[in-house]
Amino acid sequence: MMNTSRITFPVAVCLLNLAISPCALQAGDANFAVGAKISTLGIQAEATVALTDTLNLRGSYNFLDYSTDEKFDDINYAVDINFSSVSALIDWHPFKNGFRITGGVVQHNSDATLDATPTEAERIGDTVYPAEIIGTVTGDVDFDDLAPYVGIGFGNAIGDSTSFSFSFDLGVAIQSYDITLSAPSAALVPGLEDDLRAEEKDIEDDLNDYEIYPVIAFGIAYRF
Repeated sequence: MMNTSRITFPVAVCLLNLAISPCALQAGDANFAVGAKISTLGIQAEATVALTDTLNLRGSYNFLDYSTDEKFDDINYAVDINFSSVSALIDWHPFKNGFRITGGVVQHNSDATLDATPTEAERIGDTVYPAEIIGTVTGDVDFDDLAPYVGIGFGNAIGDSTSFSFSFDLGVAIQSYDITLSAPSAALVPGLEDDLRAEEKDIEDDLNDYEIYPVIAFGIAYRF
């Protein structure tokens, strides 16, 4: 888990303010747009500024809360997920039309919690424990602070001929996770603490399937 300082939304705003400099304004008054999107990162509020006639800078704030049930290492967990992130992206329009190639980073302020109360014996780590011994297992899922993003898309909020434009994005964010599990009975049951550490590693291995996170987005923007 990286210990770098988190890039917060105000910092992303500062990046956009920097981009709206006299050199970025030389293209005229059609250099700035705001928009909204629905994506696999959640609901997005987005701003775009023109850097050159083929490069745009995009910044967005993304949020999504939901709950689900998931089985990790044969144990059923109730999962509560709070997605909150800021994206800083560069769009390259090589053909000076709507097609774009995008690269950048997604900064996570996201977290998730796990909760399991087994009703029958379950294997934790290398040991099978009766349900009454396990009690309740809770966990925290921490996302790495920064996730690189690459993708393609169509739509140019700055370059389209009309004030309103539509867009589509298809890409991937490359992310990883740290898991921390705890159980009230761990201090009383010999070996359970060590088995919880092994269980953390097993869940992290299960989450490897989500390290390459697909990002699909549809949106609308208004150019000023």
